[in-house]
Amino acid sequence: MSREDHIRHDALLEKIRELEKSIPRRERISTPDIILWCLAGVMAVGLYLAPDKTPLRVCIGLICMVLLATHPTLHLPWVIGVDSTPKKIIHSLVAMLGMILLIGLYGWYVWPSIKRHTLTAREQASFENALKAQKGDDLEVQIACPSDDEKTCTYAEQFINLVGKSGWKVESYITRITLTRARDGITVYRRGGNKDYSLKHWDAGGYFAINEPHLLAVQNAFQLIHIEIEGGTNPDIPDNVMTIYFGPERENEAEPTNLTRSTEWATGKRKGPFPISQQ
Repeated sequence: MSREDHIRHDALLEKIRELEKSIPRRERISTPDIILWCLAGVMAVGLYLAPDKTPLRVCIGLICMVLLATHPTLHLPWVIGVDSTPKKIIHSLVAMLGMILLIGLYGWYVWPSIKRHTLTAREQASFENALKAQKGDDLEVQIACPSDDEKTCTYAEQFINLVGKSGWKVESYITRITLTRARDGITVYRRGGNKDYSLKHWDAGGYFAINEPHLLAVQNAFQLIHIEIEGGTNPDIPDNVMTIYFGPERENEAEPTNLTRSTEWATGKRKGPFPISQQ
């Protein structure tokens, strides 16, 4: 090969190199970043499946997810592929905010429900004030629980003082009863139905006033401490008695009940036809 050929060859190689530089390079996610994404995913699955979630443990898990996802988020092709520093900063901020928002939404989804506990001073005040808004001296309240559930009865007992200090008449002791059809959660019972008929028919019921002021006041009081109550009738209860029955704890006591949906409809908070029972 002559000298001129060498020169032409070198010039051609130089043009090829320049052409390669002018072609945008396609960025790829590195293997370590993929591993970090996978670890964050494993952490998310662990939070979802954990049977004993507490707010502290969920917070620790969410923080770990953010730490694991920070490096791969900042090294996404959309972030490192920009050609100027200002744009790269903007893309980095948007990517980080998006990642934190997604993890925050996931944290809201897996956040543990509030379990039964001794009410704090603030919760007690909220409960009492809700009942004080409705006079209850024309009604006698009975706090009841299953006859063989000491834990539930102990939890229910604290509500005797709260109802009494609100100005409502309440029995000074817990009534332990056995219901024909007991429910989990907290249920307000008023007089209604026919006892003989209900013993022979599983779907028997009675008229239950879902817009009665005393019921709405009690429902509001429990809602303020993140509990949704249910309602029912009992033919053995006198007309001027309201039984608040504490059954075994529901998995999530803040989950709306049939009574929640019904009273929302009766008070105009829910539109459309009357909600059908989901039991």
